Amino acid sequence: MNPDLRSFLDGANECHARQPRHFADELLARASALPADEAGAEAVRWAEHVMLGHLADADALRRFLESLRHPSSAGAAWLEACARTQWALAAVSATMSTTQVDARSAAELAAPEAEPPSAPTLSDAARWRALQNVVLALAWSGRTNEASARLRQDEAAATSHPDADARRAYAACANNVAQGLRDGPRGDCERDALMLEAATVARRAWAHAGNWLHVERADYQLARCHALLGHGAEALCAAHACQAACMAHGADADECFFAHEALWHAHRAGGDEVAATAERAHMQSLLADIADAEMHAWCAQALAEIDAIDGSRP
Repeated sequence: MNPDLRSFLDGANECHARQPRHFADELLARASALPADEAGAEAVRWAEHVMLGHLADADALRRFLESLRHPSSAGAAWLEACARTQWALAAVSATMSTTQVDARSAAELAAPEAEPPSAPTLSDAARWRALQNVVLALAWSGRTNEASARLRQDEAAATSHPDADARRAYAACANNVAQGLRDGPRGDCERDALMLEAATVARRAWAHAGNWLHVERADYQLARCHALLGHGAEALCAAHACQAACMAHGADADECFFAHEALWHAHRAGGDEVAATAERAHMQSLLADIADAEMHAWCAQALAEIDAIDGSRP
């Protein structure tokens, strides 16, 4: 594999959200030379995520797919990534009702000129991993009703799915939609409602798909979303559930740190500055017990961010 491609992919987590357009342009420039292997498949998945989930740019993703080469020796990972991304593009591009786009294969949904040879029928797990980018693209495009319908459409099937990987894929999808909207620009009440809906769906889905840690983190997400919207009581309820799970299961210092962070945001949303200050002190005391350097830096950044919020108050 081209070491330059590996280096580019290794840096994707760090840079794609900060400069999504630059990252998308780089992927477009590399498209025709991508190898039809695991690394190429990773690049295709990044294109789906950035061009739809961050930029809602279906045209860019279509150009990317049309630039790909599909040799007869293409690997299974490549074929699935291309099929999944074609399905996501078709789902975003279609004029949809809540039932018009379903679990059909990518071969049925994609434009013929973009379809790789022998495109596999997507598994539910693969489709639900792509769904987060479909929902986010619809939301960023102002199609929040469609985004909500697409997310809710599969909840019942996902939470009762016999395949644990599929259940996890749907739960992660809902969580990532909530996170993507929470990290995005504010000021749109319909997107805010979708953010909260996605966090609520994720909490229900993880109860069927994961362990206590997944559920605890879903409560954290729900607390943060409620707090962002100024729902102090609801945020506090979810944050207390998050903290209770950490205490019941003897969670590590970093997990407890973020439970206290959720409580800080909840108390602040509810106007209890004394309680919020106490939660900030708990976070500071836990920081010394976090040995992993990367996690320590992440937690220190979270402290800096809440201090910046406090500093912005009149």
